[in-house]
Amino acid sequence: MTRAGDTMLHAALWYAELGYPVFPCAPGRKAPLTEHGLLEATTDAEQIAAWWTQHPDANVAIRTDGLVVIDIDGDGNAWLADEPDKLAALDAAPLSLTPRGGRHYFFRQPDGRAWRNTAGRLAPHVDTRANGGYVLVAPSVAEGKAYSWQDDRELSVSPPRLPEPPAWLIEMLDALAASSGVPGNGTSANAIPHGQRNETLARLG
Repeated sequence: MTRAGDTMLHAALWYAELGYPVFPCAPGRKAPLTEHGLLEATTDAEQIAAWWTQHPDANVAIRTDGLVVIDIDGDGNAWLADEPDKLAALDAAPLSLTPRGGRHYFFRQPDGRAWRNTAGRLAPHVDTRANGGYVLVAPSVAEGKAYSWQDDRELSVSPPRLPEPPAWLIEMLDALAASSGVPGNGTSANAIPHGQRNETLARLG
């Protein structure tokens, strides 16, 4: 249902039916259209229909809490070029092709993890989107080009059925979380102060 030619509404409903909370972003852009952005992501079909009836060309964004999306930026990115076995291990995941020639690999976080977004910490021009993040998905458009799914690698299973990252990648992500003060078991070195939950979550989002 998410291949070229499908409407944004049909795609949003399809992802939501699979169990991925979605919300609308501005047509051709990554900026949220809802007041609270990813915090309003939902799988509720009535709310989704209302959003895309009002904004039929809105891009479709998936909130990535509980997931980890490996975002490799740019065509010809050399990350793992010298480690083909590791690169091949990523092929178990659904693969989104981005308008600028990048790749998004979709994994689920293992039990007990609470990974957050990172930027350029796995490698140059390699980011992650996890708790507190979101990604655009097909058939969304940015810079005049559409996101698409690699043949036979479309996101077509519910979040619990996504593969976990390979062991070597879990080790790297755990190390990044620990160095940020957010251990892999999900506890945080900086708890949200009482009475400031909504404000803090909005800022982090």
